[in-house]
Amino acid sequence: MKIFFVTFTLFVFTAAHAAFDYPAISAHNAGLANSNLASTRVPDGFLLNPALSVNAKSFYAGLNYFQLFNLKELTYSSGQAAFSFKGFGFGAGIQTFGSTLYRENKISLNSSMTFLNNKLAVGLSINIYNIYVENYNSINAVGLDLGFRFSLSENWHIAGVVENINQPKLNGYAEELPNRVQFGFEYRVTNQLYSNVSIQKDAWFDPTILVGIEYTLSNSLGILSGFSSAANLPCGGISLNVLNINISYSLQQHFELGPTHFIGISYNPDG
Repeated sequence: MKIFFVTFTLFVFTAAHAAFDYPAISAHNAGLANSNLASTRVPDGFLLNPALSVNAKSFYAGLNYFQLFNLKELTYSSGQAAFSFKGFGFGAGIQTFGSTLYRENKISLNSSMTFLNNKLAVGLSINIYNIYVENYNSINAVGLDLGFRFSLSENWHIAGVVENINQPKLNGYAEELPNRVQFGFEYRVTNQLYSNVSIQKDAWFDPTILVGIEYTLSNSLGILSGFSSAANLPCGGISLNVLNINISYSLQQHFELGPTHFIGISYNPDG
């Protein structure tokens, strides 16, 4: 039974890229297919682009949870916090995935800053990777992510990220960790409608295109929609804001492996 669960976990992530490569960093991002690389608003985006911790404005904290394809052995949970002050952003997050038999743990420490009258944001994240398999030794590695976001105008923003720029290795193999370059943009169609597009290329896999659309119905309700070219993965969700508390729910549908439900809650006094 142990061998089955470990083998199945590794099989899923071989098909869906490397270890530590999840379909979304939060429930809100899941509804947008993890496409908002260039966001000027989402405060938890520093786990996606190290430059985005400046979005926190003052303080942000959030928790997220999902079971990949509704399998409890493939459980993901995360917690993150970020704050910014006078053009500097700081963030910390922890992500865990798996079960008591096989578990991936990732700790991220982030800093960012703005230049050119806040038009340019640049950030760096240090990631500590750990894989635990019951009755085996743990495996550890340290990776560095570098990212930027640049405002072309009030409506157009572009961004880029290089993940694991130092090419760390787990168990001697660099391909076990994401070794990826990403580029994306955000376009504000109206004050209520935002569109995001991201293209990512891992050194070991074909390019993936991610598309997301967010429409704000009111100050308290937003609608999310997205699509990932990886396994033709459609997704959608809602975002509810009440008294500085945000509750997000998203659904991603894999046509062969089934649905994944994402739930997240966060506190953001500037949200």
